[in-house]
Amino acid sequence: MSEKKQSKQRSVGRPRSEASKTAILNATIDLLDESGYSTLTIEAIAARAGVGKTTIYRWWSNKSILVLDAFLLSTESRLYFQENTSIRENFRQQLHTLANVFNGILGRTVVALVAESGEDSEIAKAFYTYYLKPRRDDAILILENAIAQGEIQAGINLDVVSDMLYGPVYFHILIYKKKVDSKFIDTLVGQVMKGIGAP
Repeated sequence: MSEKKQSKQRSVGRPRSEASKTAILNATIDLLDESGYSTLTIEAIAARAGVGKTTIYRWWSNKSILVLDAFLLSTESRLYFQENTSIRENFRQQLHTLANVFNGILGRTVVALVAESGEDSEIAKAFYTYYLKPRRDDAILILENAIAQGEIQAGINLDVVSDMLYGPVYFHILIYKKKVDSKFIDTLVGQVMKGIGAP
């Protein structure tokens, strides 16, 4: 079998589809960094990725969902908790990482798109399902472990505490339109831990 024929066989099927998807998502991230969301177009993404517009619309119904997928690709496995670290340090590290994600144009764009959409919109549901919920579940687990180890008070409302930790970060970015710095994160974690610490 000739090398040309072998190459042609390798280029068809699922590997090619996955390569095209990755190229589209990376092109979306690059163009968003270069010119922002308002001027981002499917045509430009297709041209940068080297695919046709129909290829993009085959996988994504609109531009906002494509941007969300690009966001999920870029943030996958970046937020995690360490089992043998104190609750204060765990949340401090995670919120620093969270701030870095949402201080960037991709993160700020996604937060704005979700905020501007209805609660039953496709992007709001996807953001909750694939980004917020997994990380919220991890946060609740860490809080439960901290209670078991006597680090924080038993009987506290874990959902409320989770909101106390994450809510100010989103508020700062979305409402104040400001980047979240290390001082803000350290102060936030310190204040919350002071309120929920074991007596």
